[in-house]
Amino acid sequence: MKRMKKPTLVKERFFPFESSESYGVENEYRKLHWHKEIEICYIKQGIGKYLINGKDYPFSSGDIFIIGNDDIHLCHDDKELIMQVVMFDPNFIQSGQSASFDYEYLQPFFESSEQFSRKIDGRNAITSHLKELLTQIDVEYTTMKNGYKLMIKALLLKFLALIIRHCFTQESISPEKRISHNATEKIRNIITYLDENYTNKISLGFISEKFDISVPYLCSTFKSFTGSSPIDYLINRRIFMAKKMLNSTENTIIKISEDCGFDSLSNFNHMFKSLTGLSPTEYRKITKKSAVTPKETY
Repeated sequence: MKRMKKPTLVKERFFPFESSESYGVENEYRKLHWHKEIEICYIKQGIGKYLINGKDYPFSSGDIFIIGNDDIHLCHDDKELIMQVVMFDPNFIQSGQSASFDYEYLQPFFESSEQFSRKIDGRNAITSHLKELLTQIDVEYTTMKNGYKLMIKALLLKFLALIIRHCFTQESISPEKRISHNATEKIRNIITYLDENYTNKISLGFISEKFDISVPYLCSTFKSFTGSSPIDYLINRRIFMAKKMLNSTENTIIKISEDCGFDSLSNFNHMFKSLTGLSPTEYRKITKKSAVTPKETY
């Protein structure tokens, strides 16, 4: 995501908090990722979708998302998107002698739970209050008046308390519906492996053996976090990289096919067209043309 230049999370501010404005979605955020920080996204303009722990959330102007530090997510299908993005390390809230007390505000965001929808609809009665708090937080972060760090923490605690009060259900979740931290970590490791080894020949049996996980559990758990099977994820990763190569290199189609891990050119052509609606050659022509054609001015 392209963000307005503000002091960075650590280098210039020296405390684990950041508020920024983003425009659209850069490629690195169009693939599944996660981070140790808790993320709050306020949609100021535009539409799109967030995929969080395997569930697609369409969004539009006014919506707010809370993305926990265990959540596997990406943003996609965006149009004219502008967001305020708040990122903070849990230690910013949970620190010092009050750590055990502050943990009450953070625990729900540490756990993948059906008790909390990561999306807060812009039409929700509490949303206007939450947006006001986010605006105050951004003003404090930007102006850096005396005591701004403490003020940001106070505003953030109020924000989280309102979320817990108004946006959580009280229904208990059965143990079988909870996804353990170990399962989350294993799926993360598998995603990382697929991202880094997409050029290799990989099967479900290979993943199952390498990560000591049964094929049925692998497929069901992977899909619950990503919305797709491991093999579909791998194919999408390969097509994603092929599109980058088609756009940025002069390599032949067959060379790109091989470099992206496809076992035959015909399979590559078939998969590419089924996912993009274009053949690799057609895609290259269109992207190359759009890259060199100057924009019209009026």
